[in-house]
Amino acid sequence: MSAQAQAAEVEKPRLQRLWESGPAGWNAALTKPYVMIPFFAVAATAPFVTQFFVDNFGWTGGEFWVRILATCAMYATLALSLNLVVGYAGLLNLGFIAFFGIGSYAYALVASEQLHQHFPFWLALLTVAGVAIAFSLIIGVPSLRLRGDYLAIVTLGFGLVMRELTLDLDRPPTLMGHQLGPNGLNITGGTEGIHQVDAFRIPKSLPVLGTAPHSWVYYWIFLGFLALCVFLLTRWRGTRTGRAWIAIREDELAARAMGVNTFKYRLLAFTASAVIAAVVGMINAAWLFNAYPGNYDVQQTVLVFIMVILGGLGSIPGAIIGATLVTVLPFVLQPLIFYRYVVFSLILIVVMIFRPEGLLGTVSMRPRKTLGGTVELLTAESTIEASELPAVTDAEAADLEAASGAIVEDPEWKL
Repeated sequence: MSAQAQAAEVEKPRLQRLWESGPAGWNAALTKPYVMIPFFAVAATAPFVTQFFVDNFGWTGGEFWVRILATCAMYATLALSLNLVVGYAGLLNLGFIAFFGIGSYAYALVASEQLHQHFPFWLALLTVAGVAIAFSLIIGVPSLRLRGDYLAIVTLGFGLVMRELTLDLDRPPTLMGHQLGPNGLNITGGTEGIHQVDAFRIPKSLPVLGTAPHSWVYYWIFLGFLALCVFLLTRWRGTRTGRAWIAIREDELAARAMGVNTFKYRLLAFTASAVIAAVVGMINAAWLFNAYPGNYDVQQTVLVFIMVILGGLGSIPGAIIGATLVTVLPFVLQPLIFYRYVVFSLILIVVMIFRPEGLLGTVSMRPRKTLGGTVELLTAESTIEASELPAVTDAEAADLEAASGAIVEDPEWKL
């Protein structure tokens, strides 16, 4: 860039330069500490703002909106967790929500009368994290050598199996005609779930304001855990691990050729995402006093994926914005009754047409034509570079098929 161009760039107003920087610049600006710290500080005051309107204007929706905000913080954390494994490492994990259920049930089993156990908070947290790590290794070690559609199918099957297990383990399991366990064995409670789960044994009294309501406390817990996840992801992103994840997402073969242990870093992303989702499930079980199988079915997986893709793959602020929009919009459109989901769907379709990378995303999910249509995660820059390359000859296609095991489609001009 010449000196005159640099001078012209400096003369532009800061907001104009920020707008022209695009999603990459927006993400960099929104994840700065001077933006994130005030954001979470203001968000923490939301219960006091709703209570002010309740006390002074007789508003009856204060508690209702605190619960909605707590749900927003919960889904934002889940979206960040899914974004870690999908947006950063490029793994299509369709069984992600199963770890949310694993965390809920693991905490419910050690903090209720189901097994007559009432662990303290820190011991229960270690138990939930340990169970999540164990299940992530059980499913991750054999499956993470797959990629693309095949990994998505395996993880989807894992999610379906885990849900069926929670429904069927209200009685002794039977294997080849042999009953495993006594007749009265009931681990998960079946379709009813596990009720009367212990809340966290933490102080609920504030120095000046007195005892805080139950929903306020768990809103702050969700918000605090969301802030912790944002801090960890922003720190991870610039480390060797974060750069390895991005390299694997961009081109796994090239990353492996450069000495990156792709399996280790894929497994690390998968496990970290599982632990975060399990802790969110633990907080949810303590908040609602129950662990219920309907809270983590396939529909919930699709919902969290919508949040991530709407906000933008690989974007931390995008995950928070996407989770907030998807959670709040159905309540805002409540007066439309039956048509609210139609309007909500139209809004999503319009956004995806004009912003296929999401609101703040720089990564899109589309078929990679040179690998037989396998769904991959591509950055906008990589797709532009790929479109400028010359057509693949028959000899080059044969070499690529021999090296990767994929079927290379003929160029469009041959069809």
